[in-house]
Amino acid sequence: NRRPPEEEAVEEDNKHAAGTEQLVPMTGCIDASLITALVERWRLETSTFHMPVGEVTITLEDVATLSGLPIDGEAVIVDVPDREWSETCTRLLGHAPNDLSGGVVRLSWLREHFNNLPPNASTEITGQFARAYALSLIGFMLFPDRTGATVHLQYLLLLENWQTAGGYAWGAAVLAYLYRDMGRSVLHMTQSSSTGGDLGGWVALLKLWACERFPLIAPRNTVTDEPITADASPHGAR
Repeated sequence: NRRPPEEEAVEEDNKHAAGTEQLVPMTGCIDASLITALVERWRLETSTFHMPVGEVTITLEDVATLSGLPIDGEAVIVDVPDREWSETCTRLLGHAPNDLSGGVVRLSWLREHFNNLPPNASTEITGQFARAYALSLIGFMLFPDRTGATVHLQYLLLLENWQTAGGYAWGAAVLAYLYRDMGRSVLHMTQSSSTGGDLGGWVALLKLWACERFPLIAPRNTVTDEPITADASPHGAR
């Protein structure tokens, strides 16, 4: 059953305030061979991909254009002292998992408990569901760990106030996180003479960037000569 329009409007307003409403179309499938080829060409000393044509890299402008995430604003930094995470989770999400340990929650728990907003939900409950939605996107897309199954509640602290949540430089943080994990993967390959470990970070962004910068490998329906305008949808949502 479709929820009342006013409930949907409140939830959409919360997503918009946090800057997450345009990310859903950008999940997509991952081309493992493409990602591996890119990581193998990543150089730690220059933070660039070494290609036959020279050095290239994914930039803040690329992140903004492809994702629509803000690259200016407050830094995404969370001071995480010893904290009672169960209390924090209950305060901001309404309840906490029984097996909560180290401030890490399973994405499956978020999906199980925040999949359907109850009818006639209050503004407080709607806000809790919107936070859970944004936290899921953070753990699944923006800052996934190498398991892809959990997310740390430190990010939930940034979603406490919707008016400030959208003021963080999420795009810059995503790029820094991806740079770091590509570096770790390169070190793993160097030390173990393997093809690399699992890559964390928003791996789909690498695929989007490669398709944008190397049109010959892009799906046909994503190639466009349309100019990018300030109010246009992110290219990654095509």
